[in-house]
Amino acid sequence: MRDIHIENNIPAHIWDVCHRFYSAGEDAYIVGGSLRDIMLGRAPSDFDLATSALPQRTAELFSDMRVIETGIKHGTVTVIVGGAPVEITTFRIDGSYTDSRHPDGVSFTGRIEEDLARRDFTVNAMAYNDRSGLVDPFGGRDDLRDGIIRAVGDSRRRFSEDALRIMRAFRFSAQLGFEIDYGTLSGAKEQREGLANIARERIAVEFLKLITSKEPEAALTLMTKAEALTYITGEYRPSERIFSLISKMPCDEGARLGFFLSEASEDAARSVLRGLKYSNALTTAALAVIRGSRRAVESPADARKLIGECGAYARSAACASVLLGLSCADAPLWVEKNTAPTSLRDLCVTGKDLMEIGVTGKEVGRVLGALLAAVIEEPRLNEREMLIKMAEDILNKA
Repeated sequence: MRDIHIENNIPAHIWDVCHRFYSAGEDAYIVGGSLRDIMLGRAPSDFDLATSALPQRTAELFSDMRVIETGIKHGTVTVIVGGAPVEITTFRIDGSYTDSRHPDGVSFTGRIEEDLARRDFTVNAMAYNDRSGLVDPFGGRDDLRDGIIRAVGDSRRRFSEDALRIMRAFRFSAQLGFEIDYGTLSGAKEQREGLANIARERIAVEFLKLITSKEPEAALTLMTKAEALTYITGEYRPSERIFSLISKMPCDEGARLGFFLSEASEDAARSVLRGLKYSNALTTAALAVIRGSRRAVESPADARKLIGECGAYARSAACASVLLGLSCADAPLWVEKNTAPTSLRDLCVTGKDLMEIGVTGKEVGRVLGALLAAVIEEPRLNEREMLIKMAEDILNKA
């Protein structure tokens, strides 16, 4: 049955692609996350199509456009339509899995139902076109309505084929605010050891998507119950308080990651971040939030100190400290409104100025640090003449 709501929310250029397949005697359907999002009333970021055409045939049909064949071995080509990439994959059946991630091979089929049967969750195992309407052999539409993440078929088999699907189940639960079906959760727990075979970078990406989602608390709690969290953070176990408060942090990767790790020692946190192979920039942000989350900010002067220590991440650190009960509610606002000096580059003197009055070697850094501490406490002192006088006093007392 055709659904006008779905049909009208699919862009004209996607229908143009489908109709080109129809004219060539082939089938084509909108599939995956784009269809799911449309059915949820959300705007998809991109579109995936499945077709009965073999990949070489797809490339031929769109030879007048830019075609990228990087996934052609597994049946996928990307066609640039109107400046936007459209990923098109031949209906396929996956072979056996021996690495807990990728099929050893694929075979092509002429039936969309067989293609949908290999997918992870029912809400992602639907297809739609304007000839056949919605193809939904596993009850995905009902699960969307009821807010349930349910594996297609036997969950143990789905997760043994590709253990990253375990992470995806928790991530979808967090992003969509859906419950995870009991059988699916049980399958995830039973097959959790497969996560040890997944590249850390892939796990790290899924985990970031989860904790920066709108409702991560329930998903994090379920991960703990399924004993899957150990494959992300090792021995570190945040308290339920962290789970319940993390959604109140700014929706920023560094802020959320730092808050999640705020109960770990800095060395332990660094070990988790290194194990997940996060970038230096993200690691720096998370560690700054962790340090700042342990500082009490009860005045604008405290806020300036926090900025001096955490730099660009000070507001997130202040938010974390407020949530953990160390700082007053105004702390993030004080950070935002601060215009006082907070770093050495803000001082009205430089190392060269200090050397001109006789400060040498390592003493330059020590004196600059003392001057910065003084102006953070009292911003009006940040004038060149005052700072030079203070530096001379420090030298005389040395």
